[in-house]
Amino acid sequence: MAAGDFAIFFSQSDASQPERGSAVSSAEVRSSSPWLAFTGLLPVVLMVPILLVHAYAVGVVVAVVGCVGVVAYHLARRQGVTSLDLLALVFAALNLVLYFGFHNEWLIQHIAIVFYTLLAGQCAISLLRGDPWTTQFTRRVVRPEFVSDPRFRTMNTRSTWVWTAAFALCDVVSLLAHGSLGTWLPVGLMGVAVIVSRVSGRRYLDAALQRDDDAVRRPGSRSVADAGQRAV
Repeated sequence: MAAGDFAIFFSQSDASQPERGSAVSSAEVRSSSPWLAFTGLLPVVLMVPILLVHAYAVGVVVAVVGCVGVVAYHLARRQGVTSLDLLALVFAALNLVLYFGFHNEWLIQHIAIVFYTLLAGQCAISLLRGDPWTTQFTRRVVRPEFVSDPRFRTMNTRSTWVWTAAFALCDVVSLLAHGSLGTWLPVGLMGVAVIVSRVSGRRYLDAALQRDDDAVRRPGSRSVADAGQRAV
């Protein structure tokens, strides 16, 4: 999931930068490929129907191939590896060793609870540290100069709060619900988190850009983007 921003996505195009003192437009910061931010969740989603029918061997192999593919894809694009990519890869490798090496199915049978707990913990810790969890994903799909913009950090903080709540709720569902409900409902909740975080992030960006644009039109004022450029 990603998820890009899990909240909002920006362009890495080579379009010219806005002039000093002018507001950045929505068209200049939005991405044409928002799904690039959600690649880390693909192996997890692919595993769900497989594990649901207890095809553990196939699920383990699919998870390993999927995780390696995602990591290789982003490394090839020089976008780095996120904590979600690493976590999914470690889980896939552990499952591979435990299942085929020791015929142990414990991690596979409890992977949802462990996975969601660790993700919720990552999100919460990132907020305490002041480095929002979703930043590592959105950084991949934004123009480099926008990363230092205060609005970028604010959007990621809001988005990370959404994902912290979503993963915590997925954890509770996995603990209390059983069968297909306990498997598919968390996936649905993550889908809702994608929509909520992206819509709220887009609305925040539009409002921030409008305020910045209004400020530029006022004599003697300067935009947030201009202030950020002068601070560098």
